[in-house]
Amino acid sequence: MWPAALSIVLCASAPPLQLSSLGKGDALPALLWRVSPDLQLARAQVAQAQADFQKTERLPNPDLDLNVGTLPVGQLNPPGLKDPYLNIPNVSVGLSVLVELGKREPRQNAAAQRAKVAAQQALEQLREKLFDSYGVLGDVAASQVRVEALAQLSTDAASLTKLQEARSKTGDASGLDVDRSRLDEVNVQAALIQARGELSKHLRECAALFAQPCEPFDDTTQATEWLNYRFEQAQREPEERPDVRALDATARAARYDETLAKNQWIPDVTVRFGYMRDQFVISGNQQNSFFAGLSFPLRVFDHGQDDAQAAAVTAKAAEDARTRVIETAKLNRAKVEAEAQDAEARQTELREKALPLAKEVVSRLTQAVTRGSASLQELLSARRTLSELIAATAELDRRVYELRLERARQSGVDIHVE
Repeated sequence: MWPAALSIVLCASAPPLQLSSLGKGDALPALLWRVSPDLQLARAQVAQAQADFQKTERLPNPDLDLNVGTLPVGQLNPPGLKDPYLNIPNVSVGLSVLVELGKREPRQNAAAQRAKVAAQQALEQLREKLFDSYGVLGDVAASQVRVEALAQLSTDAASLTKLQEARSKTGDASGLDVDRSRLDEVNVQAALIQARGELSKHLRECAALFAQPCEPFDDTTQATEWLNYRFEQAQREPEERPDVRALDATARAARYDETLAKNQWIPDVTVRFGYMRDQFVISGNQQNSFFAGLSFPLRVFDHGQDDAQAAAVTAKAAEDARTRVIETAKLNRAKVEAEAQDAEARQTELREKALPLAKEVVSRLTQAVTRGSASLQELLSARRTLSELIAATAELDRRVYELRLERARQSGVDIHVE
């Protein structure tokens, strides 16, 4: 729940985001990486993974040993010794250092790969958030284009109603024609109100995504340019997708973990060195002395065999998942490409032929109705057809945009953030 609450707080204090100022380069990913509440945890995870890797590059901390020995208990030997607690005990100080054999390098390599996994997973979250933002911006652009078209139709419908009312007063039009014109105007206004509501909804979605209010595009030309974007420059091969790279790094990290586990049979050496001050010189002990030693764990029962098996299974699973993700992405991209080509062909037909023709017919019929050489029924029928074509074109523009976006989503995208 906290990301949504944080979005509300940020939206209330942040300046409006001008959609016309957004580009499709590195500025939009950088903006999302900086302001999106959902990506803040990913940033923390990247920092934690990097810190874990840096820890592996440091040497183990030495241990400091402080000891007091030969504390007398019971009868003294030799008897009658004065101040036994000062003359008998010895004091020693030493350092112990662990020296790993065959483990430091694979542990560092595994940590480096896990840091890469965290970074690539964060980039994948950013990539998904980026495509979500592209989708919302496409919704805003499509809604804005439709609102503009319906607003023009609403203005024309109001003008036609006034014309029919004036003609009705002079007896050139019937009351029925006036009512038909008013109903057409009401119908267009209802469609316009609905389109404006959808635009407002998409702007709210935009505000939640960027954690600040969103202002629509300056005009329909910019909105149309956004809808016409093909995302071709952003596309890479699926092998370059961050989620695929994360799986690749996961497999390599598991392989290094397997090597680390197999090397557990090599006993690590603990080197000890120290100094002893012995007060019991009356017994012949040396008063000042140094000591050194080595200790080795005995890998008799557990020498990493279970960890090695688990790491091998993890590596194989990550490698298989990587292969399937790439195959699925290529298959989906081919299907989306075919569907996009069909949708683009229909889009061209509507934009270049059907819609201009419908506008021309409405314009000519409007002039004819004004002169009284055509019936109002023909004009209203043509206007309904134009309204339907506008809605169909806007929906098809949005669909083509979605397919292009999905084609890019299935591919890799080159993203740079600081």
